[in-house]
Amino acid sequence: MKSLTVFLVLFLLYSFSNSYSQSKKLRIEIKEATLMSMIESIENQSEFVFIYNDEVLPELKKAIGSIQIKNKSIYKVLDRVLNKKRLSYSINERQVILNKKEVNPQSSLQQQISGTITGTDGLPLPGVNIIIEGSSKGAQTDFNGIYAINASEGDILKVSFIGMKTQFVTVGSSNVIDIVMEEDLEDLDEVIITGYQNVRRELFTGASQTIKAEEIKLDGVADISRALEGRAAGVSVQNVTGTFGAAPRITIRGSSSILGDTKPIWIIDGVIQEEIVNLSVSDLVSGDPSTLLSSAVAGLNATDIQSFEILRDASATALYGARALNGVVVITTKSGKKNQKPTFNYAAEFAVRDIPRYENYDLLNSQETVSVYRELEAKGFLDLPTSFQGRFGGIYNIMYRAINNFDESTGQYELQNTPEARARFLQQFELANTDWFKTLFRTTPTQTHTLSYSGGGENSTSYASLGYYTDGGWTIADRVRRITGNLRNTYYLFNDKLKVTTQLQGSIRNQLAPGTLAREEDTFFGSFTRDFDINPFSYALNTSRALRPRDNDGDLEFSRYNWAPFNIINEIDNNGLELNVSDIKFQGQAEYEINDNLNYNFLGSARYVTSNGEQSATENSNVAAAYRADETTIVQDENTFLFTDPDAPNSRPRVVLPVGGILTTTKNTLVTYTFRNTLDYTKRFKDEIHGIRIYGGQEYRYTDRSQSSNTGYGYQFSRGGTVFTDPDILKKAILEGNDYFSFQETRQREVSFFANVTYDFDKKYVLNVTGNYEGSNRAGKSSDTRWLPTYTIGAKWNIDKEDFIRNSNVISSMAFRPSYGLVALLADNATNNLAVFRNQITDRLNNDDRENFIDIEDLQNSELTWEKTLELNLGLDVGFFNNRIMMNFDAYFRKGQDLIDIIRTTGIGGESLKLGNNSEMTTNGVEFQLNTVNVDTDNFSWKTGFNISHFDQEVTSLKQQANVFDLITGTGRGNAVGFPKGSLFSFKFEGLNEWGLPQFLTDDPDFDPSDPYALIDFQDTDDVLDYLVYEGGTEPNISGGLANSFKYKNWDFSFFVSFSAGNKIRLNPAYRSEYTDLDVFPREFVNRWLAPGDENITNIPTIPSKAVLQSFGDTDLEQAYNAYNYSTARVADGGFVRMKNITLGYSFDKLTLDKIGLSSFRLSLQSTNPFLIYSDSKLGGQDPEFFRSGGVAYPISRLFAFSLNVGF
Repeated sequence: MKSLTVFLVLFLLYSFSNSYSQSKKLRIEIKEATLMSMIESIENQSEFVFIYNDEVLPELKKAIGSIQIKNKSIYKVLDRVLNKKRLSYSINERQVILNKKEVNPQSSLQQQISGTITGTDGLPLPGVNIIIEGSSKGAQTDFNGIYAINASEGDILKVSFIGMKTQFVTVGSSNVIDIVMEEDLEDLDEVIITGYQNVRRELFTGASQTIKAEEIKLDGVADISRALEGRAAGVSVQNVTGTFGAAPRITIRGSSSILGDTKPIWIIDGVIQEEIVNLSVSDLVSGDPSTLLSSAVAGLNATDIQSFEILRDASATALYGARALNGVVVITTKSGKKNQKPTFNYAAEFAVRDIPRYENYDLLNSQETVSVYRELEAKGFLDLPTSFQGRFGGIYNIMYRAINNFDESTGQYELQNTPEARARFLQQFELANTDWFKTLFRTTPTQTHTLSYSGGGENSTSYASLGYYTDGGWTIADRVRRITGNLRNTYYLFNDKLKVTTQLQGSIRNQLAPGTLAREEDTFFGSFTRDFDINPFSYALNTSRALRPRDNDGDLEFSRYNWAPFNIINEIDNNGLELNVSDIKFQGQAEYEINDNLNYNFLGSARYVTSNGEQSATENSNVAAAYRADETTIVQDENTFLFTDPDAPNSRPRVVLPVGGILTTTKNTLVTYTFRNTLDYTKRFKDEIHGIRIYGGQEYRYTDRSQSSNTGYGYQFSRGGTVFTDPDILKKAILEGNDYFSFQETRQREVSFFANVTYDFDKKYVLNVTGNYEGSNRAGKSSDTRWLPTYTIGAKWNIDKEDFIRNSNVISSMAFRPSYGLVALLADNATNNLAVFRNQITDRLNNDDRENFIDIEDLQNSELTWEKTLELNLGLDVGFFNNRIMMNFDAYFRKGQDLIDIIRTTGIGGESLKLGNNSEMTTNGVEFQLNTVNVDTDNFSWKTGFNISHFDQEVTSLKQQANVFDLITGTGRGNAVGFPKGSLFSFKFEGLNEWGLPQFLTDDPDFDPSDPYALIDFQDTDDVLDYLVYEGGTEPNISGGLANSFKYKNWDFSFFVSFSAGNKIRLNPAYRSEYTDLDVFPREFVNRWLAPGDENITNIPTIPSKAVLQSFGDTDLEQAYNAYNYSTARVADGGFVRMKNITLGYSFDKLTLDKIGLSSFRLSLQSTNPFLIYSDSKLGGQDPEFFRSGGVAYPISRLFAFSLNVGF
């Protein structure tokens, strides 16, 4: 950092020096210029002196049009603007001598000059303007990029096109001049797209970053939100799950809310893209089926995207007012161009994912695992009654079944019950070492195909695309198919005074996933559980490798799970989730030019999304078998899936799902409408020195969400769907408090009025003021709480336009951006401006005693209002050496107030908990971006991009009292005053005792050695920070990335590294007080406590014997081992450095393309997530971003993709 500071200081000192050189960089910006005014501008900013005679004066007075030249030498300036047919020049030190040329009569003869103008990709460019310098004569290319113009030898052709570098070509003796135009990257970056308005960068006062989609696209990855990881300073992307449809955890400048949303809003072509379901951070990591609907952009084809704009501070997001608390991501999709020849493009991507390997995870093999089972057997576990009739059973259950299986044909039991026979039988499992990854995962390729069309005439443009994505499944349990469509037309009417754009976007998705129930949390014992979890990744890491998928005869081999036979392959075949999602959006926009200074714009959008899910647990599934497991009285008494009628208390538990399976259907719908009216006034006055822009409008947003579910018992999948329902199974569901059907609906209405005023003085000093007044039906009913005014004040000083910088040969651009403003958000759980009542049924043992009652779900909260954040942002943008080195610094200071949390009341009114605007939080951070052009020649170029950001966060006020379980689990709910939002705390592990059991809280005054675990209470909320240890935040506060791209002739190569740090991770909870022979154990298990004295050399607790369990109590030891899982011994650093992607590509040259009749052809190979460069060794193979929660959650995978792109 010190060397960087010295470097900057030296550059600044150098720029202020009075050195002089003929390589002096000049900047000229003149409208309706003459050569004389240009000469005056050069003399004013340099020490050059022009010398000429009277013959030259007429030429100097001729108009040459507008001039805008930045950082060019005197030679390049004169070569560009002088009419070389009539004037010549020479330079002698500081003197520039102009002479008039003698006109050669032959050279004045005109000839027709023709040729083809193309881009660097070989595609013809229609609509290119060709003008003879110093005259009004011009021409334009046709659809094929061909032009023709009459010119004389020596004439200079000025060739210009939007988004391309303007070229000046001198006419020689040849009458054919072909021209290749290069993209003007600087010009394309001049405009910031905010979703409401397009603002020139020199007038934009906010903190933002433009990212081109083609530069960050991950081939084979269908969800484009994952491509943002590490690409933008201040943007943190955590891949907490890699399953398609599930959103990563994205935050901009840290979390801004305690209980509410922390994700940014997505804007697609100016309209907010709502998620089908709103999920909290803890919901995102749950692995529940609802996470498959959490991504707002899962239905968007990455090939259709032109660019991303990341809006980070209050000034940048000002027009979004009360929705912008967490930042904004603006997506602009592709469109056609005027006078563009119809072109078709076909893009294909073929990708395969690597199968996970056990060597990447520190787990015991089957032989080591069986040795642990033998220890369990020696300690009183895995006996015949428990393994044969208990809830769970692995290889010992298989052995006891063989011992108990009498073969009448031979008159013998399948297995003799002798120590020798048992040992021989178990040996086959001991040596099995099953690779569950190879059994359950596969390298089925994913395919993405996109066919697009683009074209345009003088009065209209069109863009259309059709995409198909298919994923045969990384595992045998999942599959995805998605079709996307996009049609965009723009019409220019009444001499371009009216511009009308219509857009139709749609997607259809069919997805298969493993059948799963919602995750449940046990705050008493301190654990998460999920019945019937068959997630293949979770199963492979949590199931004994001594088990086998098939027996010695090749038949499926069944273990015991939930008192019923279980085989993972059979279960996946008979227990699955199918999801069908349809998403369609229509959008229309009209822009009318009232006069030269005033424009009116209307935007209307309508979107309808429906999702239908079916989870089918057939009659052959373990789920259905568990409901029918009643083979012995022991099983009947233990099986929780059987039913005991409270009206017949002396009756035995019985089966209430005698036939069929369970069909659970869910439906989610989303309906949104957006209407916006705006006026945009722009005016420059007093010789173009002063500029003002006034932008104002109104927007109305309508959002309806509904969610319904129904559980059908007794659905006979193998008999045409015939339903046979035992009424008692519904009675069982009701008595257990489970709804067998449900319906929920939310209605959201929002109105906003906004205005923005921008004033600039000579585009040097800029002042920007924005106001927004927004109301929502979800806030309190009083006007003070329902309506919220927000505001921002921003300024910009374009220092590079000052004389002391303008003359610098080193600094080519510099701007300082201060801004201050108020942004806000209304949390999704803020819906109770009136009391919320629900009909309920009393939970009483006897059915006749049950009755309906009205429950107060939420108390009236008429004063509940918006969460607010005040933000100060200071930014500095600096460019060196003609912007070949670009640096961006931002420092921000945020204070969140009126943040919503939960307060505990006296209970008067029927509820003890209530939402309130009681919390405050501060977040301060810095961001740095560096982009360099290291080498740029005709055949070779090398560019580098680097960004890094850091923030410190502290909750300064909080009424909510989090319980121990929320604080220690690391799911984002650990909130406490003086710490970051979502902090991670731990029980302090104090070593092992003489029994090999973990110890905690021994220093507490109330600690009783005779009852050492009495103080462990996962539900405790009183002064819990007195004994819990703060580990760190769960959200990284350092993030960034490093990108390098190389191009040599037609080859290109790039790689990107992402990194994050500053967060802590809770290790997978692998320790329990009781184990079964289904369990697998971490490698560290070999160091477990085995004998007295081991407590001095190891921190790995023992396997408690039955005698120890009886001595200390089952409940106490279960809590103790869960406390160990959430102790200081089970925490790792979450920082990592990941090689995100590597790409090698080849683009065919124009000569080859002409031969094969194509306009473009590119091939590429890309690897995504190939390896981790660094992560904490304590993780033992656990991905630092992924939560192993089971359900439908998978980690991000290592992916290899081959892509081709053909234009014709």
